[in-house]
Amino acid sequence: MTGLDGLSGLSHREDVAFLEECNPPLIERNAAEFRRLRDLLVQVGEPARRAETRTEWESEGSHTYTARLTEARLLVAQMAEGYDKAASALNAYAAAVTTAKSHYRNGRHTERALAALIDTKGVAVTKVARAAEPMRRWEDMRATTGFLDFLAEATMDVDDIREEADRLHDAAGGSFHLAKTVEAEARATCVHALKQAYELLPEFKVPGGGARPDLYAAMADIRREAAEAAASPLTHLPGSGPKRETAPPPGDAAMSPALRDIRMRISSLPQADDSYWDPPGDDEERARWISHNREVLRAAAQHSGLPDELVAGIAWKEIGGQYGVTDDLTDTVRGAAASPLSPVAPRELPWRLGGTPDETSFGPIAIQLRRGAEVLGYDPAHLTDAQRVLVEESLQDPRQNAFVAAGYLAQLKAEAGYGDVPAEQLTDAQMREIAARYNGGPYWQSGKAQDYGDDFGDALGKVKDAMR
Repeated sequence: MTGLDGLSGLSHREDVAFLEECNPPLIERNAAEFRRLRDLLVQVGEPARRAETRTEWESEGSHTYTARLTEARLLVAQMAEGYDKAASALNAYAAAVTTAKSHYRNGRHTERALAALIDTKGVAVTKVARAAEPMRRWEDMRATTGFLDFLAEATMDVDDIREEADRLHDAAGGSFHLAKTVEAEARATCVHALKQAYELLPEFKVPGGGARPDLYAAMADIRREAAEAAASPLTHLPGSGPKRETAPPPGDAAMSPALRDIRMRISSLPQADDSYWDPPGDDEERARWISHNREVLRAAAQHSGLPDELVAGIAWKEIGGQYGVTDDLTDTVRGAAASPLSPVAPRELPWRLGGTPDETSFGPIAIQLRRGAEVLGYDPAHLTDAQRVLVEESLQDPRQNAFVAAGYLAQLKAEAGYGDVPAEQLTDAQMREIAARYNGGPYWQSGKAQDYGDDFGDALGKVKDAMR
């Protein structure tokens, strides 16, 4: 954005394009997790208060007992306050993102009108001009910037559209600027509040810097208490899988906690069939693949709080796609096209090769690398080489692939507004929608994505049979 744009209150779409990926329901889902923890701590606070104020202990050490109870109660109260503050901050940010996205949509609508008006006067010649957003194209037409553009625009008479194009340009830029301002101010406020919330939480350190002891695994009483509390709504949000954090063992620093947890979980599961060299070609082979891998698919579904048939149904659709070796070839070609020396951009590659390296799908249940990275807790925009290798390896391993796919489906379930719906209450229609979102992403309402969802629904009977 130029200095002039900043003074005039205009922004370009590229300044706020990230709003396409922002999803208020997911932000609210995270807020709900913090609120759940607040409620859990508040519930603990009352028994702690009773133990502190109503217990009479006559001994030389009674003052130590009372002091420890007071410390524990204040610690719980402080933690509850921190989680409450974090939940409020995220809910406020979600509301602001909703507003920002509405401004962004207004800008996109006006931008399309500007593009249609510009197209009445000519076609962009240079590669840069073709890829430019309409606001940039109009700015380019108003002030010729290159020899090829000069040749293309030499015979153009833009005076008759100038007034309307300027109006649309400024209206789009104004909407984008509103979106940028609303989100940026809300984000700054949210981050500040989250830092305050974080400071309210205690920092537990293990002497010597070692790994935290896994008390859950070590103490049978804790495991029994966890099993008894599993039905409580305070132990996990409705519609989500069971909560179970594990202490990360020493290992690869590039491995995220989420990936480490998945690899620990699959260690007790049977080996899975792969489809790298020979994907199923018909329904009979698909059913055989689903049946052989049903334990893995079921474990992945339960871990993410999903119906077994949703994960297995997506697998049914995806495993008959293309060979795994084709994914590797696509990734290699796209990576080469992304080189600064390549004459062709990755998105301009022919056929299904077109797309960025991070959009390449891997694994029997096809998942784009950037989506897999998100599920595993990485920032797709800043993946290190070591992290990228880990993500690719995970997606190509059938067992890990199932858990990552289930994690992404759980995210789509929340995006669709069904985050609070328990797995056993999710309807076939809701699963069809989630399947369409899996296929179409932001364009899940397109005909192609809707057909995918319908095909998923039509195969559910066969999928359920294969999972028995």
